Amino acid sequence: MIRAEKKDDTVILHVLEPRVDMVVARKFREGLTQHIQDRPQKIVLNLADTEYFDSSALGALVAFMKDVRAYGGRLILCNLSRSLLALLKLSKLDMLFEISDSLDSALSS
Repeated sequence: MIRAEKKDDTVILHVLEPRVDMVVARKFREGLTQHIQDRPQKIVLNLADTEYFDSSALGALVAFMKDVRAYGGRLILCNLSRSLLALLKLSKLDMLFEISDSLDSALSS
């Protein structure tokens, strides 16, 4: 579901699930959380392979962001599909998350 990669002081989390809905949202959240045990300063969540989130996935994502911010980390979402970006804008969550067009731009920001 999630493949982690470390690059300098950044952890890149590649979400490999095309649909994150209530069936997999708990595993999604647990998968994200296990990668912040060492409190990395910057986490890039690469959503290139993900097309769909439902409300439970959004809830898991918001909870994860709160966990990251609680210890002073930074979370960047990148490679959002058109539908995911529209969902974040519709729910006004685009104002809450840092969003980047590509993995390269997320890493350099």
